[in-house]
Amino acid sequence: MLEKIIKILKEYPGGYVSGETLAELSGITRAGIWKQINQLREMGYQIDSSPRKGYRLLETPDLHPFEIDEALTTSRFGREVFFQAEVDSTNRWGRRLATEGAAEGTLVLAESQTQGRGRLGRSWASAPGKGLWFSVILRPKINSAELAGMTILTAVSMAQAINDVTGIQALIKWPNDLVFNSRKMAGILAEVNGEVDLINYLIIGLGLNVNHTEADFPDELRGLATSLQMIKGSKLSRRPILAEFLKIFEGNYDALSTDGLSNIIKYAKLHSATLGKMVRINQGYNRTLIGEAVDLDYDGSLWLKEPSGEMVHVYAGEILGNMRSEGEKRQ
Repeated sequence: MLEKIIKILKEYPGGYVSGETLAELSGITRAGIWKQINQLREMGYQIDSSPRKGYRLLETPDLHPFEIDEALTTSRFGREVFFQAEVDSTNRWGRRLATEGAAEGTLVLAESQTQGRGRLGRSWASAPGKGLWFSVILRPKINSAELAGMTILTAVSMAQAINDVTGIQALIKWPNDLVFNSRKMAGILAEVNGEVDLINYLIIGLGLNVNHTEADFPDELRGLATSLQMIKGSKLSRRPILAEFLKIFEGNYDALSTDGLSNIIKYAKLHSATLGKMVRINQGYNRTLIGEAVDLDYDGSLWLKEPSGEMVHVYAGEILGNMRSEGEKRQ
């Protein structure tokens, strides 16, 4: 019923709709209309009311499921949306829903996270109303050895979406970040449930800084993080970016069965913040690799050339920071 009332109000852009008309078109009493209007206001819809004129829709919330559904062009991804103003972690919520049987493509979305997480258990600052904090439930027919490619696929899909909507070309920092001018704007966290040869479900979590200013970041991230608003110089609607990402992500994901990751890897190489750089890679358990990031393999894994000249195949890890190459050191 709430969605029906919003649709009616949208049919009169900038104009008032009388309570009597709303009641007649929606099939509820005028007293019921008043209750529904108040519920919509609590959801973030700005609705003006006048005793003689009725109700007028002034502004819609950026990320309400009603609005997301209207913007989608996907067949599956994002068609089922779970939304809350605040959650502990969208990935954690997504895991619970996946365990309960949520369909592939289900979108889990929040305005803020109290326990947002990045790789290696690090926290992710999720300021309310500033960014996109969401997870997508996937049930891919792949084995665990192919999971590295899913992170690259997600990063490429978001880079493509950002470029389509804003004109900003983000670079992909292997394996799970998007950066601009060496500052981080997005991070991806993939969490899997399954066996070596059978994946029950995969949760892809993504955090994108959209409308942050420098002051919105914690002290330790200032100078290291950036946002689309900081790059563009103006505030952006988050809904078109999310809708475009879901469209591109669904297309790239569905193409895996026929094309593999070939086009994804090609894009990731073309817009890489890692290849050709000297890097340090933390693999956990006090293991660190150092060398030049030489190439991406067909599955999204990284080829690293160690100082000894030995080539090392790296499937997972975290780049701690780019180091200057030998050529750069001599300049």
